[in-house]
Amino acid sequence: MASIASTTLTACALGERPSFEDSPTVEGTTTGDPAIDAVLAQLDGVDSALFTASYDATQLFGGTQSSVTVTQTGVARRSVTIGQVRYITDGGSNRTCFLDAQTCDDGIQAAAVSNTGVTPDVAFGDMAKRLRRDAVARVAPSTATTLQIAGNSATCVDVAVSGGTKQYCVLPDGVIARFRGADLTLELTGYRPAPDETLFRP
Repeated sequence: MASIASTTLTACALGERPSFEDSPTVEGTTTGDPAIDAVLAQLDGVDSALFTASYDATQLFGGTQSSVTVTQTGVARRSVTIGQVRYITDGGSNRTCFLDAQTCDDGIQAAAVSNTGVTPDVAFGDMAKRLRRDAVARVAPSTATTLQIAGNSATCVDVAVSGGTKQYCVLPDGVIARFRGADLTLELTGYRPAPDETLFRP
């Protein structure tokens, strides 16, 4: 009985846990936590943003550091460069280009950057999926803040999970501005609300 009472009190202290009919990572689903849902609502809107953003990424296990540059001209036309690997999506066409070798292959080869901790979807859904998973795993109410990152105002949320606190920050158009997790940190270093066509060159 004591164990049941303890579990009940813990659940009440954190409020009602989110309930998902499908996977907790499905775009558009809410969590019931206002601070988390405010960030998710913006992250989910990135597909329509026109922007160019640059980041510093660090994989915390091993310390691999990578430069990341992302641009998008509209729905289904984007470029993501992680180190020397560039992923180009242009309508129904996907290519993985290796800048040092000046070659491209058809399709998105995510394994080419597996050593960086960054995925080709880092700015397009990956962070929202992470945040939805952390919303399910949170062990305390989240905290909302507004921060200046690379000269831009960002909406942020700190999510306490077992082992530490993760931070997610997003710009008004849905562009990820900061992620600080147990495995990876991603920090916006430059941003402009316009695409860069040069980043579509293989």
